[in-house]
Amino acid sequence: MEANLTTADIAVRLNVTPDTVRRMCKAGKWEAVKVGRLYRFTEEQYQAIITPPSKPQKPRAQRKNIERLLRSA
Repeated sequence: MEANLTTADIAVRLNVTPDTVRRMCKAGKWEAVKVGRLYRFTEEQYQAIITPPSKPQKPRAQRKNIERLLRSA
């Protein structure tokens, strides 16, 4: 795991400022390797940043699915 992308690299790829990248890391929203005062990213960490999170089902939708499965059994 070689963290070779800098905050500036990530900022250019995402069209944001390096300060925004640092803020997101400091807030814990983006995973990065901290080297002294600097943040470094692996390609996998960058991919995790740009991949949208999967939407969890709402409790009501889950309940309906469970009820439907129980009726069909």
